[in-house]
Amino acid sequence: MFVPDDDSQYISILRKLDGNERVKIGAELYDMARELVESSIRNDKPDIDEKELKRLINIRMNL
Repeated sequence: MFVPDDDSQYISILRKLDGNERVKIGAELYDMARELVESSIRNDKPDIDEKELKRLINIRMNL
């Protein structure tokens, strides 16, 4: 996986991608962020029910 030296290099690479590729990357980043948030919440509240978990995920992700 490519790790850019700085933001401008990363932005330059993204600009070369077509729209579908950028949307795919955005969706993958969102999914990873959601998984991290969910994991953090489950770590803090191991007995949480699914409804409360979804509510807290939405709050943390400002949805």
